[in-house]
Amino acid sequence: MNRIEEFRVSGKSVIYMDFSGYSEDIEFRTIIDAAKTLIREYAPNSLYTITNLKGATINTSTHEAFTDFTEHNKQYVILGVVCGTDTTTKILGQTVAVVSGRSNLIYLPAKEDAIRHITDLENSV
Repeated sequence: MNRIEEFRVSGKSVIYMDFSGYSEDIEFRTIIDAAKTLIREYAPNSLYTITNLKGATINTSTHEAFTDFTEHNKQYVILGVVCGTDTTTKILGQTVAVVSGRSNLIYLPAKEDAIRHITDLENSV
């Protein structure tokens, strides 16, 4: 199963990252490293991301990795959508947003909701 997908929605570039069910640091870091390489190929402020964390176990190490990842992506991402989060993961995600200085992160229940939200946005890139 491919854990990173690139696609377009209403003319907008989107990268989907699926961390669902992950619990080991190496699993998270493998996707994060691959996604960083891919995201660097985009122009600044030209990309939407969807991150699926359903059933993922976040610990201190993965939280730090996500903070670094979010800081890295800041210049490229117009909007990041995080889906599949429980209350605790959402709170940790909001902490990542504050620490990384990202105000363009939102939380929606599922990938389909994220795609619908991105489709409905006025500013096409």
